[in-house]
Amino acid sequence: MWVRIVLIALVFLSRPGTLLAETVSCGSMPPFAEGLTKEKQLELLLRRAVACIREGKPALSIEIFSEMIGLDPGNETAYLNRGNAYVQTGQFELGIADFSHVIGLKPETVDAWYNRGTAFIAARQFERGIADLTEVIRLKPDFARAYCNRGLAFVRKGDYEKPLTDLDTGLRMDPNLPLCYYARGDLYFQKGDHQHAVDDFTRGLQLTPNVEGLSKRAEAYEHLGEREKALSDFRTVLKVAPNFKTAQEGIKRLSPEQN
Repeated sequence: MWVRIVLIALVFLSRPGTLLAETVSCGSMPPFAEGLTKEKQLELLLRRAVACIREGKPALSIEIFSEMIGLDPGNETAYLNRGNAYVQTGQFELGIADFSHVIGLKPETVDAWYNRGTAFIAARQFERGIADLTEVIRLKPDFARAYCNRGLAFVRKGDYEKPLTDLDTGLRMDPNLPLCYYARGDLYFQKGDHQHAVDDFTRGLQLTPNVEGLSKRAEAYEHLGEREKALSDFRTVLKVAPNFKTAQEGIKRLSPEQN
């Protein structure tokens, strides 16, 4: 659960200091003019690649970032963003390889450690993700999302004793991180504290609606005996995702006409 939320936390479209002055679309860039400098070519390619990601075409952005790397093999921006695009398309090992390449060149690059850590979590390699995010926190102790993702990794691996401190710390640093609320809600749910789970799922849904979070809140409502609220959430899930099995089963279990 929460893979999509992890990816939302992962993406860095450009490195600090990169200016994208003009808006372009994924397919709009004309051929390079004769005599165009390498720096200008890289800038144009980056603008187009960012447009591809914004338009939901990460596979095309991979080709463009690869072209950038061909022009400039040491381009950290291209490796980081191509790694993100690989992860978005489910090619976790390729993404991890790009982040590792940056770490090998510049071990102090926080973005690379963070992105590789969250990629490991998305690939369900939780211990490796925890190790990378621990390095992020060492390098940048105020990185709220690193605490949230490390807490999530503990929850996903079934360790319910360690993550609360991380999740609380992340939310103290930034109270508007949906990932932290979803992960902490899941933690409370697993520990049987269903009211606090509802509270956190509700806050996460207010920040970033998510069918998995809505379905999980419905389950928490069910445990609290609030059948109508649970049914309402399950029905809302099916409006967005008609084949969502947990919601289908929840409605069958709770709907009066089924009993």
